[in-house]
Amino acid sequence: MTGMITYLIELNIAITIFFGAYLLIFRKDSNFATRRVYLLFAMAASFIIPLLRFNIATPAGTLDTTLITIPEVILQGSTASEVQHTIRLTEILTVCYIAVTMFFAGKLLAGLTRIFIQSATSEKKWLNGIRVHISKELHASSFFRLIFIDPVQAGSEDLSHILEHESFHARLGHSLDRLMAEVILGISWFNPVVWMLRKAIVVNHEYQADNRVIEHGTDQVSYQLTILNQYIGSASISNQFSNQIKNRINMINKNYKKGSCWKGLMLFPVSIALLFFMACGNEETMNDHNAEQASTEHVQKQTEEEIFYVVEQMPQWPGEEDLVMSIRKFIAQNLKYPAIAQQNNVEGKIFVTFMVTSTGEVVVPDPSILPPPAKKEDGSIDEVVVVSYRALDPDQEVPDAQAVQALKDEGVRVIGLLPDLEPGKQRGKNVNVLFTMPITFKLE
Repeated sequence: MTGMITYLIELNIAITIFFGAYLLIFRKDSNFATRRVYLLFAMAASFIIPLLRFNIATPAGTLDTTLITIPEVILQGSTASEVQHTIRLTEILTVCYIAVTMFFAGKLLAGLTRIFIQSATSEKKWLNGIRVHISKELHASSFFRLIFIDPVQAGSEDLSHILEHESFHARLGHSLDRLMAEVILGISWFNPVVWMLRKAIVVNHEYQADNRVIEHGTDQVSYQLTILNQYIGSASISNQFSNQIKNRINMINKNYKKGSCWKGLMLFPVSIALLFFMACGNEETMNDHNAEQASTEHVQKQTEEEIFYVVEQMPQWPGEEDLVMSIRKFIAQNLKYPAIAQQNNVEGKIFVTFMVTSTGEVVVPDPSILPPPAKKEDGSIDEVVVVSYRALDPDQEVPDAQAVQALKDEGVRVIGLLPDLEPGKQRGKNVNVLFTMPITFKLE
């Protein structure tokens, strides 16, 4: 669910940036073909760019190691009854979003069904060499190669202009743009920019079809009178003949600028900026498994080096602040009590082992690269554990496994947020330093 929310946010950020650039570049431009290419690319890129990620593995340094224990951090959370309101609110918002999205999906499906029913049941005629469907419901409109004409319009003086206009809609494949816009609207109906984007696509289609009709040799004055005489229908999936009458007539009377195709090149810098913003800005969320595997393999190559249990110079917090206090303060400020643990009334203490590498990076190492603990009196050796859980009350019932795992995951998450430190040194050489961070989760 979190990944889907992130994708949805990034999708709408991309749409907003692309459309903002469109308004800035094309507001007064009359190269409708270039405008259309830009809008099509913007919709497609907005879907694709948030899916792209760079796979960057975090190096773990060498395994010259000492172990330091940091005083615990205690986090108090609310009980299950106190977090219930927040959980219910999240569920309500999720249900509302799904319901509205399903409504738009149903509306799109109903519109498509209506078009196909009309195409199958309506009377077919050849008018001015064009095959049309006589439909009272769809008026003058087109959907891909299907062209619909109202019975009243079929006998009017404006028929030739109407057919020519709709035939250009069909030839240019404007319905594809409309379908893409409707899909994006169904997903991002809450974003006002998406509504503006859809309107811009519809208006540009009308401008482009009008321009093709005029270029084809139609008299401008008579064609403008045809536009004025037509019924202004409401927006639908098909391309309505009449829309934005005043703006269409004004655009017809403008000189068509052929030299503005270069503006389409603005797609590339906008796309590249979005790519790096989204793909590089989420390193900790992309392909964690591969990153951890690469880190482990890098360290395992150097496990034969000497292991230190005393370090001459501790790692330093940026700005030469007290390391232990700075780590505890940072963790206390960024730690969150998992909702599932509060809901199940799960408390406990988490022990997280993390490493400040020889390059100063903070990582939670794989257990396989850590030195084994000392043997017990009976000769046995405990298992090496990076993240462990201990109940606050030894006599309490066995807690919910998912809630315990959520506590462990939260401990690992907040450790992963620590900034790079100045590495520790032994005999003048940078070494890895292991820390153990106890974190207590306690309900009020």
